[in-house]
Amino acid sequence: MSTASASPWVVCIAVILLLGVLYVASNLFVPLAIALIAYLTLRPIVARLCGFGLSQVAATAVVIFAFFTMTAVVAIMLYGPLQNWLAEAPESVSRLREKVDRVAEPLATVDRAETQLSKATAGVRDDATEVTVSVEKPSIIDPSYLINQTGHVLAFIAAIGVLTFFMLTNGDDVLNRILNVLPDGGRRKKVLQTLAEIQNSVGTYLGQITIINIGLGVAVTLVMWAVGMPTPYLWGAMATLFNFVPYLGPIAGTAVVLVAAGTEFESFGRALLTAVAFWATTAVEGQFVTPAILGRKLKVGSLVVLVAVAFWGFMWGLPGVLLSVPLLIVMRQVFARFDETYPIAVVLGEDPCRPDEDCEPVKEDEPIAETV
Repeated sequence: MSTASASPWVVCIAVILLLGVLYVASNLFVPLAIALIAYLTLRPIVARLCGFGLSQVAATAVVIFAFFTMTAVVAIMLYGPLQNWLAEAPESVSRLREKVDRVAEPLATVDRAETQLSKATAGVRDDATEVTVSVEKPSIIDPSYLINQTGHVLAFIAAIGVLTFFMLTNGDDVLNRILNVLPDGGRRKKVLQTLAEIQNSVGTYLGQITIINIGLGVAVTLVMWAVGMPTPYLWGAMATLFNFVPYLGPIAGTAVVLVAAGTEFESFGRALLTAVAFWATTAVEGQFVTPAILGRKLKVGSLVVLVAVAFWGFMWGLPGVLLSVPLLIVMRQVFARFDETYPIAVVLGEDPCRPDEDCEPVKEDEPIAETV
């Protein structure tokens, strides 16, 4: 009886300890998590190349080399425009503030307060010693900091590449060893089925969302070119990357475009319309394209997605934000395999009724009051 009453506390303590380990050892777990997601996504491609006669090592090398080559080409194309924009960002924000101030007339109370303050301090200013203040133009990123961080980023990317390579080449062997530890064929079959579902769900989601985001980037590039924004492909690439973060990414992209457009165009109204055009393009994709293509792969409430983004962002920073949705899919698939955790999987988007059960789920468009 004491064991039964203590078991929930044991579970809570174990979960807290696990979260603490994930938070403290983020430098270890973040590359492992990214490499694992990459393994689940790229494994079908490696298997298909092996079907053409390539060895697993050769197929993995081809996939890794192709991925990093495409990433390097895109980075080289965007480096120049992005560097120029970052260098001019502080001055750009100042010019944007001036345009906003011109649009919003100063309040009369502020003018009166300034006049009264000037009269009150007139005598003091006459006797005050003149002080010369020089203000150095700020930079949005310290060059020395940028140089130091570049080495860390390159080492981080190299670690992910090496981990992904060895997972793709030796992952099946490790999996077979794990299966050999299990005592019976039923458990082995269950593990294989769970892994297959996770690989299919995560790989399908990342593959489809990548294609969707690339298409969005092309659309945003054309829209930015049509409204006269310079380097429209830079904003298209930004839209592609930001759209991997559900809901928050398009909002952040719209804010960046507003700042950039406010410095390029004399009229604040035109800058605002440019930002609205960017937002409208991402909104069409988010409301129609993604739901139509992904279907139930991401049938999760917006609140659950936002909580997942906030949670993993707190745990692992920006990598956690980017990994939040794939990790959400993995957690849903794992929780759905156990009776004790199936209710959590339902909250994360799993069907409330299992295939072998008869139940009447609450309709999604039915108000809660009508179900009571």
